[in-house]
Amino acid sequence: MCEFCAKRRRVQPAQVVDHIKAHRGDERLFHDPANLQSLCKPCHDSVKQQMEKSGIERGCDENGIPVDAAHHWRQA
Repeated sequence: MCEFCAKRRRVQPAQVVDHIKAHRGDERLFHDPANLQSLCKPCHDSVKQQMEKSGIERGCDENGIPVDAAHHWRQA
């Protein structure tokens, strides 16, 4: 299942294995199973690309709460 969709309480099959942290040629990161996540193609091609460019994860869960853990609404 897609990790990003799950945060939004949507069930979507994953089609892409994504590197959580871009490996940029680092063999350790490339082969590290802890650095992998499952994403659907739409999330990989849009949400993930936006995150890599901006550093934040856009979007909200079903209650309207931002899914980005660093968002000021989620800070205690």
